[in-house]
Amino acid sequence: MSNLIKNWIFSAIIIFVWISLGTSGFGDDHRVLKADGNTDVMPIRWEQAFLKLVTAPDKAKLEQGEILCEIKKKDGGTITAQSLGLIKAKTEDCFKVVRNYNQYVTLMPCTKESRVVRSFQLEGEHTGVEAVDFWTRIRVLGNSTRCLLRIAHLPDLVKQQFRSFWTLVDRPEHLPACIDSEKKACRNNLIVNLGSHQFEPFPGNSNYTLHTYTLTVSGKSRLQQTAFHLGGAKSLGDVTQAIRNVLEK
Repeated sequence: MSNLIKNWIFSAIIIFVWISLGTSGFGDDHRVLKADGNTDVMPIRWEQAFLKLVTAPDKAKLEQGEILCEIKKKDGGTITAQSLGLIKAKTEDCFKVVRNYNQYVTLMPCTKESRVVRSFQLEGEHTGVEAVDFWTRIRVLGNSTRCLLRIAHLPDLVKQQFRSFWTLVDRPEHLPACIDSEKKACRNNLIVNLGSHQFEPFPGNSNYTLHTYTLTVSGKSRLQQTAFHLGGAKSLGDVTQAIRNVLEK
């Protein structure tokens, strides 16, 4: 074997290892953000999942149907993104669409697998709040993401504001009820997945709902991080569009 071929193989191995060992900007702290599948506690607060990235939304663009998006890459490959868009429907109806988790394969973009593992009420700081543990698999730019999420629901009927927020459930492979479509134990391949939906009446026009979708993710590989960075903005906007497709018929 020539030295040229040996050097090429060595370089390929180095690149592969570099890609595979992508790290999160959260360090070891990401473990405290994850829910324990054996408890009914939500380890995070709304404020950790909802971040104000789009600080000065262009009202005219929103009214023209545009979906505004801001995406930021943090140290360590963590991606935080937020989109805003208008939906011609009631806030409560929008909320019902995103809570229809078992139908995400047909409702939501890029979703290849979706199933509610269990429904329950939270204990601890969020006592009595309705929640689900939800298994999903999505595919963005050819890269598959698998995760078990704990999602809490926060409806405010007085303000007609409906919110949900989520985080990863730690080590789903140890939960007998979490089996994927291939009859295998579910396994997360993300380090962090924090997110939220907020539906509120659009100021000045009660016929429209303002949808704010926020997501913070960190993958276990550089390939995942690249896919999130390149496809994140479109993926968030596609979710708002999917809700429009259901309700604006």
